[in-house]
Amino acid sequence: MSYHTTVLLKESIELLNLKKDGIYVDATLGGGGHTEAMLQNSLIGQVYAFDQDEDAIRYSSDRLAKSHKNKLTIIKANFAEMRTKLALQRISSIDGILFDLGVSSHQIDDEGRGFSFDKEAELDMRMDRQIVTTAKGLLNKLPVEELARIFREYGEEQAAFKIALWIDKARKTRPLQTTTDLSDIIERNMRSNPILVTKTKARIFQALRIYLNRELEVLESALDDAINLLNPKGRMVVISYHSLEDRIVKNKLNSAARGCICPKTILKCMCNQKPRVRILTNKVVKPSEGEIKTNSRARSAKLRAAEKVQEDL
Repeated sequence: MSYHTTVLLKESIELLNLKKDGIYVDATLGGGGHTEAMLQNSLIGQVYAFDQDEDAIRYSSDRLAKSHKNKLTIIKANFAEMRTKLALQRISSIDGILFDLGVSSHQIDDEGRGFSFDKEAELDMRMDRQIVTTAKGLLNKLPVEELARIFREYGEEQAAFKIALWIDKARKTRPLQTTTDLSDIIERNMRSNPILVTKTKARIFQALRIYLNRELEVLESALDDAINLLNPKGRMVVISYHSLEDRIVKNKLNSAARGCICPKTILKCMCNQKPRVRILTNKVVKPSEGEIKTNSRARSAKLRAAEKVQEDL
């Protein structure tokens, strides 16, 4: 088993500004690259790493737990449960948190997971394989209108309704079972430029994965939890890979960094709203050309970071 090369590693660790005896969270353990970089800092106190994928936990536990067992706690859970799970560890505040969002290269490359349209596999797409519903279930059971909404909202696909109709016609003859079944429906009906067909497949597979795993829904609440958990001057770093994620992160940080929201016509502030964070990346951080050359997955990555402000500000 192998995992992708960690994206924006140097930049993310520098922005976390690790401090002596600090308590840190890696909300998306994956192959453990970011967690390992945190643990290699001799000053750090403890790292709590979250993941819902058993493969990731097994891999990273084998790789990191022995050498860093006194400073590392791995928790099997979605980061939506972060605040509750940390409370069970008697942790109510932290000094930094990192999110590396989306699907890992290992999950895409694992032919049994069904994340990739160019690998024959059952239409699964579950990040946590303990949940019951799969992508196959969605495609064969959801009404056309709901499928179209998913493709439009989570894949930003302009031909969403048309593709939903193609799927409905095909499943009436034979239920969809594999990634190839779905891929062939798109390819057979589009009869377009192969590059456009590939991009459409990518958007449809992305939409199903995001919806099935509630990725955007849980991200909103997790970012709120992270801000609440941070100590003053504690930092949050978020790496996203598509526009939907990045938009949520950008809006959440901008909202948390905003002060008074009273109308400009009011001479004296009545809302008493104060900034909760200070944005550290006024311009989004992207990988260098050198990193992209050595790690193609980094191409779409965008990093944003913020620091919790002092309580009395």
